[in-house]
Amino acid sequence: MFAEDWTRKYFQALKEVSESIGLCRMFITGLNTNIDGLRHVKGEEVERIIAERNLEREIQHKLKHPPREIRTFSDVLAGILFCVKSGEGEEWFIRDPKITEMNKSIFGYDRLRMGGQCGIMTNVLALLNFRVIPNVVALPRIQAELFTTSGGEIIIPRTEGNRIVFKKPLEAVRGNDKTFIHWIFEFDDQFAARINGETVRAPVENRFIATFDDENIKLKIDPAFREGTLEVISRVGTVMLSGYHMLQSNYPDGSKPEDHIKNTIDLIKSWREKNTELRIHSEIGFVADNKIRKSILNLMTPNVNSIGLNEGELADNLYTLGQRDGLEEIRALSATKTYQGARKIMEKYRLSRVIIHNRDYSLCLISSSHGIKPQSELHSILFGALLAAALAYTGNFPTIKDAEKALRSGELKISEKALKEHQKLATFLENQEDYPKEKFLKDGFTVTEPFTIFIPSNLTEPRATVGLGDTICSASLAAEEALTRREQKPNQN
Repeated sequence: MFAEDWTRKYFQALKEVSESIGLCRMFITGLNTNIDGLRHVKGEEVERIIAERNLEREIQHKLKHPPREIRTFSDVLAGILFCVKSGEGEEWFIRDPKITEMNKSIFGYDRLRMGGQCGIMTNVLALLNFRVIPNVVALPRIQAELFTTSGGEIIIPRTEGNRIVFKKPLEAVRGNDKTFIHWIFEFDDQFAARINGETVRAPVENRFIATFDDENIKLKIDPAFREGTLEVISRVGTVMLSGYHMLQSNYPDGSKPEDHIKNTIDLIKSWREKNTELRIHSEIGFVADNKIRKSILNLMTPNVNSIGLNEGELADNLYTLGQRDGLEEIRALSATKTYQGARKIMEKYRLSRVIIHNRDYSLCLISSSHGIKPQSELHSILFGALLAAALAYTGNFPTIKDAEKALRSGELKISEKALKEHQKLATFLENQEDYPKEKFLKDGFTVTEPFTIFIPSNLTEPRATVGLGDTICSASLAAEEALTRREQKPNQN
């Protein structure tokens, strides 16, 4: 299929979803909400900061042996350059709160924006005009002001007396709550810094996240959120959970990551007791610790219907499952290896849906038990990918009108790499599974299980890189629910 064919499919998906989006119910999002301090960094300034502090050799060592946590300011610089060199985005945790003050004084930030997968997905859904109930463990005014008021309705559960009430964010502010600012260091593909004779260049745009947050790392669930969501769960079609990537190997109170995972599973089971048709999706996130990855996979994954990962997260989790071959090819965006890896995780944990989203394409596997036709899933993912492209294009969380405007602008270009990977995957499916190559190339999906959906990304010179995966996730799941309900509607009396 040619680029212009995919552009037509994007327009068709936008039409199909727009006509059905009003069929959706309210959504629940959890578990991590914070503030992102965005800072675009350039090679020459990082190079200068390192030279001024005589950190060249220390940084070179850390590039070869990445600490993947932040105990000194040089770890921040090493983290930025490590992500630049690899082209991948990672999140490292700050162990000394003084580092946050150093970030503020040395780098500052360009702007503050809603952060955390939960917070981002909440705003994306609200801009699609939905009612959304997020889990917010800390709500100072500065955090509340970052929830969008441009569409939909965001409501925060609060306990008043012996009952649960739902309030708008600014009405639910708690003045004594902590403020959690996560530093997002974004770089473009022109980034180049010379460190002790070695030039570190960025193959693609991406970001490095430096996080200090002592509440979300526990997957803390606000008690009012727990009680409030149980009151309305029968009217909810989809729950979107995230934040598991923030788990730590040890906590000062002696608790273990498994304790905090099980706490969320208890809530999931309570939801399911009241709503057996509920779909639950989880975005996995980057987890540096192999033992924590294993706990997340074995404890959390069997309790959800669907998971989402990027290429690095897929490779990491396959490594945790004992796979050693093909991981670098997955990181290099091989669609064939990505398909094989996604299928392995899907089958092992009996998931009904797995979606892999990366810069150039999205690949989704679904089973018939997920309750949606493959063509509708194709439209859902195209819709989510379009909203993500609109976010990259504008730098702001988009509405449907924003997405249509971006698509019509001519500034979005179908990924050429994705078109080549689609060809390779089609050849593989024909050779290994006897699925007609030309049919998969023409349709973008298969009609044999697991239904395989492939869509190329629309690329642009990005004004934002953080939140793209969360936007694909939340928008595609909302579209998925809308199209599922449309399919079911003729049978409802």
